[in-house]
Amino acid sequence: MKVREWMNPEPPTISAQAPVAEAEKLAEEHGLAIVYVVGEEGQLVGFLTRKAISAAPDPALASGKLAAEVPLVLSPDDPLERAVVLLGERHILLPVVEEGKLVGIISRTGAFRALAKMAGFGEEGVRIRIKLSQPSDIYRALEVLGKNELELVAVMRAGDEEVIFHIKGLEDRQRLFSELQEALS
Repeated sequence: MKVREWMNPEPPTISAQAPVAEAEKLAEEHGLAIVYVVGEEGQLVGFLTRKAISAAPDPALASGKLAAEVPLVLSPDDPLERAVVLLGERHILLPVVEEGKLVGIISRTGAFRALAKMAGFGEEGVRIRIKLSQPSDIYRALEVLGKNELELVAVMRAGDEEVIFHIKGLEDRQRLFSELQEALS
């Protein structure tokens, strides 16, 4: 999955020429902790925090003059995993930039929704947790699922030696679990 699939493609922004007072109004209206500042061509100039806005020496000051440099940006084609790791470290949201222009933002909420979709949360099915003796055991387990013509929703690692299969179409859980144990012994 790519960042572009989960980013907000229309983030609220303020022009670099607009007064800080407008940035404050935008932040209040939308409940924003951060306001991104863009130039005339949509290029990312920087960002303003609510703290920086409230500390501005003059509300008529151009937002671009007060904007802080953005230390980290994502590309729309970056893997979602990169965004998840960065958002988990310390960032609230990240700007997505293409050819210097701000084309979106991705937030922790967006990343969380993407992970939930990838894991099949909310989809019908059964989860079966199995212990692997060695990493290659997963292929034998997948073969068992294939022979039973079960639809695989997701596969998740549950520690170093366990895996969770989220599957649809299972009628006899105990029989499948027995088949998996036999194949993996």
